[in-house]
Amino acid sequence: MKPLARIAWIVVFLLYVAAVAWLCFGNIEPGENIPRAILGIPIDQCVHFTMFLPFPILCTLAFRDRSWWRALCWATLTANIIAIVFESQQHVINPYRYTQASDLVANLMGITVGLLIMAVIGIATHKK
Repeated sequence: MKPLARIAWIVVFLLYVAAVAWLCFGNIEPGENIPRAILGIPIDQCVHFTMFLPFPILCTLAFRDRSWWRALCWATLTANIIAIVFESQQHVINPYRYTQASDLVANLMGITVGLLIMAVIGIATHKK
């Protein structure tokens, strides 16, 4: 990967992590026009899933070197640690927030789907 492209992916990844931190620790009140569920899944879990889905993808793109699989493994490990820390400590930073096991499960499911997307892309590109 070209150095400029690598720096761009690192910047995008760091902006993404900052946005996730703001969403996890901020005092966000849902509006009245927001639906309570999507396809029967509570909107809160949909947001958590969507919020953590890009983590393995962006982290792998930002920090991969010659070992694509190693970067993906580190990205997933890092994402899991950050998801657990952000979810478990949000009430410490913002007393209006609280920890829910279902939110953590949605976070980890988003990370897992992101991992699977990157695995499929990696397998497809390495077979050529």
